[in-house]
Amino acid sequence: MRILYSLLFIGFSLGTQAQEGYQVTIDLTSSKDDQLSVQIQLPTITEDSAEFHMPKIVPGTYSISDFGRFIRAFDAFDKYGNLLEVTKKSVNQWLIHGAPDKISYWIDDTFDENDNYNENFIFEPAGTSFEASRNVFILNTFGVIGYIDGYKNFPFEVRVKHPENTFGATALNKEIESSTSDLYKAINYNFLADGPIMYNEPDTLTRKIAGADILISVFSPNKKITANDILKNIEDLLIAQSDYLGGQLPVDRYAFLIYLMDFSSLSQAMGALEHSYSSFYTLPEAVNDRLPQFVRDVSAHEFLHIVTPLNIHSEQIADFDYINPKMSRHLWLYEGVTEYSALHVQIKEGLFDTETFLEKVQSKIVAAQAYPLVSFTEMSQKIVEPEFKDMYRNVYEKGALIGLALDLHLIKYSNGSNNLQKLMGQLFKLYGPEKAFIDADFIDELTALTYPEIGVFFEKYVVGKQELPIYEFISWAGIEQEEGEEIQVARLGNIKLSLNDNDQFLITSTENLDDFGKEIGYKENDILKKINGQVINLEQWREIIQDFQENTVMGEKVKIEVIRTINGKEKTLKLKAKAMTFNYRLPSKLTVQPNASQEAIKIRNLWLFGT
Repeated sequence: MRILYSLLFIGFSLGTQAQEGYQVTIDLTSSKDDQLSVQIQLPTITEDSAEFHMPKIVPGTYSISDFGRFIRAFDAFDKYGNLLEVTKKSVNQWLIHGAPDKISYWIDDTFDENDNYNENFIFEPAGTSFEASRNVFILNTFGVIGYIDGYKNFPFEVRVKHPENTFGATALNKEIESSTSDLYKAINYNFLADGPIMYNEPDTLTRKIAGADILISVFSPNKKITANDILKNIEDLLIAQSDYLGGQLPVDRYAFLIYLMDFSSLSQAMGALEHSYSSFYTLPEAVNDRLPQFVRDVSAHEFLHIVTPLNIHSEQIADFDYINPKMSRHLWLYEGVTEYSALHVQIKEGLFDTETFLEKVQSKIVAAQAYPLVSFTEMSQKIVEPEFKDMYRNVYEKGALIGLALDLHLIKYSNGSNNLQKLMGQLFKLYGPEKAFIDADFIDELTALTYPEIGVFFEKYVVGKQELPIYEFISWAGIEQEEGEEIQVARLGNIKLSLNDNDQFLITSTENLDDFGKEIGYKENDILKKINGQVINLEQWREIIQDFQENTVMGEKVKIEVIRTINGKEKTLKLKAKAMTFNYRLPSKLTVQPNASQEAIKIRNLWLFGT
């Protein structure tokens, strides 16, 4: 089976590679102290000096990573093997005095805590991990391999020497040279950086869907989840997405790389990073019963990045500057439209009912209201700057609503002959992987392709700062807002919780305790053990807390058990107080208008069902 899966990723055309390129060697078998040795034979350098770069930022992350800080023992050599003088210009730039022929360095992984970079940790899906003791290696290539400034567009060949019982899963072009050596090829650095590789004892399978070879590779240290478990939960979604995109996927292969953590990560989070032909997930193994569904939810979004930015993207993405990046104005397109499409595909292809879809939309509306009104295009351009970096999550909330509103505008003003799917298809044909659009002109081009009203929409709500009147737009489809009822909710204390290394719920802050929290007597670093006799664990904590909040009445006796360290010893304390409640209005609901006009019914049917 291992040979079968590898053959599926051999032979993809990379075009001509007549020009000289990079020859990279990485030896996983010599890894030590979570570091790897990297040797790079360079293309012929014609200048008297050269700069070696590691990425400051990589596409899809929208945050500063500074991968150069993980490099140790950097050396450069001329063609005679002489050591060249090197000056470090910045955390990510090395000035080499003389024409280098070869460079070598050791590089740390990013998953592990280190005093030099713990405060500015890298979210694990964008990171690296070199775990020789467990034979698992995460190679986000941009976190391992750099390039010479001015030579980024030369081809790369990366030879990886690996333990015999491991398999390298990736969407990159791959040749198996032996049972312990693989060769990967990429037409340039951008293509290489777009292809993560995961080595581990293989739990890998493939399935052909809509003309594409879909690979799933899973590392589950305690064997709680398999690649087959993941496939069973996402196969119908992938088929639905291929139908949504016209029945044929715009890629010939795609890889899901899934790394399950049995430790407390630096980010204390789970998620994924999209790539053009793959996505890499890091998830806690302890919540194994929820993982297939989580992968399904996230992959609904990540997989659709095969449309944008792979086939529809600006010049900033086409020639990404890894040291001084110029960000695009159009996160509403790359992330917002992708997030909207991930929801829309599921109702249009019959995976959601109307109520579920409208619940998802309403949750986006509520979440978007937590962010200030700003120009979305300005925010996108400045997303890594202090003023805007904390607003990034809004690209999945308001960004999705922008996509929804654009879809309704297209349906309304075309009298049903156009929609967002068709517009994306037009853009796909107009641009594609090899042709970028000019960032500043894109909205004007969209308007020219569609209707004047589309230009007005963008000017007011995407370029401008006006509040998106989403309920008005949804009313065009005969959908109305129904105000939620007011209920009483029991207070838990306004504590902040996180998981410790033993997957217990640790109280990390008591700074803003409410009256109930003060009465119960929480202390920072308490471990929350039980609420009214119910054990708080990863599998049921949400349900237990929700049950407590919704079904506890004012004045009722509350018993909370915590584990507290006193004089160096853990003790279980039983804390008691009388319940305190507050009035809480449930979120509004979106409902179908019973007496909608014929025009509204027509728009709704075209929008939700395509009929």
